[in-house]
Amino acid sequence: MLIRRTVLAVGLAVGVCSGAVTACTSDAEPASALSWEPCSENAEFDCGTVTVPVDWAKPDGETIEIAVVRDRAGEPSAKVGTLFSLPGGPGTSGVDEILKGGKFSAELQGRFDIVSLDPRGVKRSHPVRCDAGLAGYRPNFVPDLGGRIAEVHSYARDLAASCRQYTGALMEHLDAASVARDVEALRMAVGVDQISIYSRSYGTMPAQSYAELFPKRLRALLMDSVDDHSLDGRAFMNSEARAAKDAYGEFAAWCAREMQCVLHGADVDQIFGEVYAKSARGELRDLTDANKQLGPFDLNAQVIQRLYRPEWSKLATDLRALVDQPAASPLPPSTPQQQGQAVPMAQVILCSDWRFDIADQDRWNQLWQEQTANAAPLRAHFAWGAGALCSGWPIAPANPAHLPQIVDGPPILIMNSLHDPSTPHEWALGVAKNTPNSTLLTYEGWGHTVYDRSHCTTGAADRYLIDLTIPQTRCPAA
Repeated sequence: MLIRRTVLAVGLAVGVCSGAVTACTSDAEPASALSWEPCSENAEFDCGTVTVPVDWAKPDGETIEIAVVRDRAGEPSAKVGTLFSLPGGPGTSGVDEILKGGKFSAELQGRFDIVSLDPRGVKRSHPVRCDAGLAGYRPNFVPDLGGRIAEVHSYARDLAASCRQYTGALMEHLDAASVARDVEALRMAVGVDQISIYSRSYGTMPAQSYAELFPKRLRALLMDSVDDHSLDGRAFMNSEARAAKDAYGEFAAWCAREMQCVLHGADVDQIFGEVYAKSARGELRDLTDANKQLGPFDLNAQVIQRLYRPEWSKLATDLRALVDQPAASPLPPSTPQQQGQAVPMAQVILCSDWRFDIADQDRWNQLWQEQTANAAPLRAHFAWGAGALCSGWPIAPANPAHLPQIVDGPPILIMNSLHDPSTPHEWALGVAKNTPNSTLLTYEGWGHTVYDRSHCTTGAADRYLIDLTIPQTRCPAA
């Protein structure tokens, strides 16, 4: 372990509800206090662990330890309370984020004890581990380049079996509702009656579950770049594709008007088409590894990653380098190899919260046609691969998609950029519409996650978390 671990058996008074959407609360007082120790990586922060059941429906069964971290309020006399920060991903370490300094303003750090965790299945908290050979392989996710959904499903079954072998029973309990119950156990261990939550990206999934399960324990809930967990698989993939098209279109428009873009004056869509065609023929190599072939799916994922901050200048430079790259000879097709060694693979947590029904090749082809139309000119969003893989996942999602069912929760603030390549603005609109007592603040700019985009977004978030006020509902692009 990279942190000093203090094992704590949490009182099992956490409300265990049947079903993913049943609202419940725990009226029990905290059973015991968490014993913090200085973190071994950075003694300025406090670290510890909380012991929770693998299966919250069986509180006396097998347990795991959840790694937690605390950044104590810098101004104790002005302290508002305890703020839980729920990381994105799935697979991001909340402990690492705090140890590296976090992203919160000095004012927020002064007024709150900020607590975060590695969610179950992530890094220090019993990480999901799968066979290294299978984890390093990617099936062909492109139907019009020979991809077969039967092969994807076969790979998904083999991968899941290896994850179950190395990870154990936790594989059936990685869902956001289980994480929400872990957060409730942590609240009890910290010894506070209510918490405020800042969540972002995939962290908004357990945040929404917490609001459903434990609404009276919430003082405030901020969801930054929110997942719309009401969507079925088809709507999920198509809305992600539209987000890719929108964010890429903003990049192309920037190139058309700004001389600093190395593709200024060129047809950016045409250039991407040429690059994509080279990748489809197996002629591209990764810009950071000349021995690695850059296929169409990896190309799309790398382009979308550049749109996160966004990094438009770097994306233009990448596309220029790729279109000018001499054609390489295609590498032999790889096959999945079982190596008998395990590596972390927290990305598969997504299959615990979403259902994708792709029964056969005809259905997959139909969805691909919709994907390419919605994502044009990129052709696909990386969520397409996640949906294909999860459609063959043999473990049913423990927390399937549903409309929010929050009763007696606090006023909720949702923040989202207008041009987000990962959590589309249309998701934020949907969540705001379906979530009682919620307000959407739109950042009229680009990129994924918005808390630290501008003085406006940071100030609005801080005022909400500190004063429970929402000063405005729009922030201009920085």
